Amino acid sequence: MKENECSKLILWDLDGTLMHCGSDGTKALNETFFKLYGIVDAFSSAGIGHSMDSVILERILQNNRLEIAELEKIKSEYIITLRDILDRDEKKRILPGISEILGYVRDSKTCHNALLTSNLQRGAETKLESVGLHTYIPVGGYGDAYGEKWDAAVTAIRQAEDFYGVNFDKENIFLVGDSAYDIRCAKKLKIVSIGVVTGFADYDTLKDENPDFLYRNLSNWQEIIQIHNWK
Repeated sequence: MKENECSKLILWDLDGTLMHCGSDGTKALNETFFKLYGIVDAFSSAGIGHSMDSVILERILQNNRLEIAELEKIKSEYIITLRDILDRDEKKRILPGISEILGYVRDSKTCHNALLTSNLQRGAETKLESVGLHTYIPVGGYGDAYGEKWDAAVTAIRQAEDFYGVNFDKENIFLVGDSAYDIRCAKKLKIVSIGVVTGFADYDTLKDENPDFLYRNLSNWQEIIQIHNWK
């Protein structure tokens, strides 16, 4: 694996950063548990806020006294349901500047894309495919393993280094996300935090987390590439 001080890795959050599909994931989860077990509003019954999908699923299983052996059946049904909901969602969309930046980075010789999401891998892939973004990001860290987002980030970085054949310095790793969780994750790993106000959190909420950079959106993508030297 080569050392390249110029190589940069951009970790992209998914929901609210790359694309918007409302609460389609939560709807799919609730429909899955109702269809399989007659459980109403399974997500709320988990008793936790937005977290890694693995954590949410484990809590739902525990609270409803379901066996862990049910998990693969649940995941399979969830993906089928999610795909159907996304197919019917006429409001889902790619967020401003995203296609342009992802395409630019994909074609760059020194910059590389990776995904960092709380979604299950199959769920994330389904969401990206629904808006045609799946070809831009070949590797990532996902919400399948139990833990926090920074655990998935460590996996994403390791996977990216293996995939691209590059060791990335921390000052050349950027985490782009729309939530306080994303900014805290970047700070915990001592990588560059970039907040975008394209999700559910407002500008002041993200500003209070003191990200290294904060943008309303990424529509001025060419300027942003220059600011971060993504060449």
